[in-house]
Amino acid sequence: MCKLKLLDLPVEILSEILIHLDHLYILRCSSVCRQLHALVTTSLALQYRIELASDGLIDGHPGGPFSTTAARMEILLERRAAWRALRPKQRTAVALAGRCHAYELVGGLFAKALEDVGAARRLVAAWLPGCGGERRIFRVDDLGVRIKDFALDPSQDLIVLLEHRPAAGSSSSSAVGADICVHLRRLSSGVVAPHPAAKVPVLCRLGLGPVHGCMIQIVEDIVGMYFWMPFHAVLIWNWMTGDELVFVQEDETPERIWDFSFLSPRAYMVTTLKDGGEIYIYRFGDSPSHKRPTHVATLHLPLPHDERLLLELTTTTGPFLAYPPPDVPFASARNARVHVFTLHHDPVTQRGRWQPACFVMHNQTLMHYVDAYREEAGAAADVPWEEWGPHGTRFFVLAMGFQWLRYVHGTRVVCPVLQPSGESRVEVLDFNVHASRAPTIAEKLAAVRLGIDAERPPEGARLVCEPSLFSADMVFANEVFTALPYYTAPAPGQCEPYVGYMIDEQRLLGLKVRSLVSGSVGWPPRSVSLIFLFGNHVGQPVYGGRPW
Repeated sequence: MCKLKLLDLPVEILSEILIHLDHLYILRCSSVCRQLHALVTTSLALQYRIELASDGLIDGHPGGPFSTTAARMEILLERRAAWRALRPKQRTAVALAGRCHAYELVGGLFAKALEDVGAARRLVAAWLPGCGGERRIFRVDDLGVRIKDFALDPSQDLIVLLEHRPAAGSSSSSAVGADICVHLRRLSSGVVAPHPAAKVPVLCRLGLGPVHGCMIQIVEDIVGMYFWMPFHAVLIWNWMTGDELVFVQEDETPERIWDFSFLSPRAYMVTTLKDGGEIYIYRFGDSPSHKRPTHVATLHLPLPHDERLLLELTTTTGPFLAYPPPDVPFASARNARVHVFTLHHDPVTQRGRWQPACFVMHNQTLMHYVDAYREEAGAAADVPWEEWGPHGTRFFVLAMGFQWLRYVHGTRVVCPVLQPSGESRVEVLDFNVHASRAPTIAEKLAAVRLGIDAERPPEGARLVCEPSLFSADMVFANEVFTALPYYTAPAPGQCEPYVGYMIDEQRLLGLKVRSLVSGSVGWPPRSVSLIFLFGNHVGQPVYGGRPW
């Protein structure tokens, strides 16, 4: 009996088999023989899978306005060309009135809580416009509680409200005596109804004391909080089950802790100012009985300069979405992200003259230590700068510090970089860099549709692969070389009076703040965003079967 070989299968069946492989395995298969190479290079579905992974993306939900693979591939290549050239398809403006107490930009939704004597009870938000979609602004005039902060995940129809409780038991909430109350609400209900996936709609914690400085983040089924005033602590819940998974108090945190960020739904890091700066990496499990995270590694920054004092070491990354939004063809993969660490040093002899700088690294560099940790090994890895920093990071001197968050999304960062001439230039840095190759015919056609020359770099753009020197007299005891490759291009609107930039999957936002009363001082009550659109966004968000 004749045995059927893999290559004897019909092309359609072979293609269906390969589509379930990782993009790297697909590429390996294409190098096995001419038949597989021809199959991979001529299959639109396989090429789309490879191009998605190349840009750090995952496919969106089936159907919708981009139901065919051909349409999605066309949009992907056009968006790639638009971001490379920073040539927006559309420019528009959105104005949100009211004093800003807290704000968020996640999944195309920009929201801010309106200031009301140190807290907020009202919310204003806008679904930002996209190519083919209209912006929509909505308001919530009474959240039912005064809030200190909030977080969003539109892909889960979730908004998390951190209730403002200046003293234990001082709120009108039913959780009398609790210091921390976190309300889990549905976005589509007008931010009023509890989220149906939350077993406990209000998460409470006793015994922390009044909280003045804190932040809150959502990562899939996790809600995490970091407190820095008047005490340092880390508190993490599974918001769906209501289980408290991590609680670390001040005396259990690393010495001189400064900031916190998630790496994944089960891993996080904190930064410290000790010994010129350190990064502590932790992982945790699903059991509510063991609330202490596992310390897996400590990464050390270069030795500090004797004449410099490290005052801040902040870290930020893009928002986490549990799923691609329902109305987009694709979205950033969770692991395809970078973290930006901002350092503020003060000269010891000339206090008050800050020198802002930052460095960027991939999430996978940090997650390597989480994945490599073994319980039986016992102690956490202690990693000197020389083993992880020179090839895993890139340092920049900043013209100024960051005034607004959400300047990172996926592998892109928008920031004010100090040029060798001493001038400031806002640049979009992209750390998703691959080996150089000539553009394909499909890429050329996508660029032509946008009026872009795919073979000529945009003015001011460059690919940086060579190491750069961070001078010793700036911050550290010795000269520091970093070599993480990146692509950079000047952001549009350089001459506009923007107070900051934000970035997301398909937009670059230039932020302005205005006062409604001429000559007034203080925090301006009106914010205006000029939006540069680089992607397609069609249709209205729908949750629970109805638009909102």
